[in-house]
Amino acid sequence: MRRLRSIVAVGSGGLDAAQEALGSAADAILLSVADARVPLDAARRNAAAVLGAAGQAEKAALVTVNHPKTRLLRDDLDALLSPLVRGVLLPHAVEAQDVRDMAVALREFELRRGIEPGDTAVFPVIDTARGLLHAEQIAMAAPRVGGLVLHAERLARDLGARPEQRGDRLAYARGKVVAVCRGLGIMPLVTSDGLELTYLAQCGFAGAVLPDVRYVVTANAAFAPAPLVKDRANAAVEAYEAARAEGAWAARFEDEVIDAEAARKLRHLIGE
Repeated sequence: MRRLRSIVAVGSGGLDAAQEALGSAADAILLSVADARVPLDAARRNAAAVLGAAGQAEKAALVTVNHPKTRLLRDDLDALLSPLVRGVLLPHAVEAQDVRDMAVALREFELRRGIEPGDTAVFPVIDTARGLLHAEQIAMAAPRVGGLVLHAERLARDLGARPEQRGDRLAYARGKVVAVCRGLGIMPLVTSDGLELTYLAQCGFAGAVLPDVRYVVTANAAFAPAPLVKDRANAAVEAYEAARAEGAWAARFEDEVIDAEAARKLRHLIGE
């Protein structure tokens, strides 16, 4: 997936609840079969129906599935996994093994369904102190990890703190998730009530899970790189390519060193 600036959570409500999101400018929709308040069979049926509609609308779809330790994951994947599912969110990711267990199950069903192994991205959700502590190991647990999702409200509950999107209470958590993801070249994502999107973008996040389509336009603008940023990235990439043409492995650009990894990140930024 090229970008996930705006991800509208449509939950388990079915096709009627998802229609507005499917017709919006959101980069993706997020379904869920992990809400215990909704009968599981109904949640899976509703999610399958919305996935079909998302495919027709050419809208990227993500699904929050049940944790492997619930022993419900395999049935979730059996009911839902297809090329229409671009990624799965793994709630309560507290150690690298959680991601590995998810990756094994995904590979099995990808092979069964004729999906390229590894094509379905995993987005572990950091929603506990344990998960935050092990964020780097979780992010590096499998090549298919596409990013981390910071769930500020649930993390605050686990910490015994007040939830907030802005301020210093959860500043360390925000900074750590962003630093880990940016260091590994994956997406730092965050749940949001839609009111602090510009601030979250300034923290370094690449996109947000939104509760409503009303915030899509704001999110798309907030998480899109500014024209001046893109212009500078283009200039840095050109400097790197010129250095490589002369046989050097890195380029000097202003007061920075642009090596292959830095150039890769800049190209990704240009493409956003």
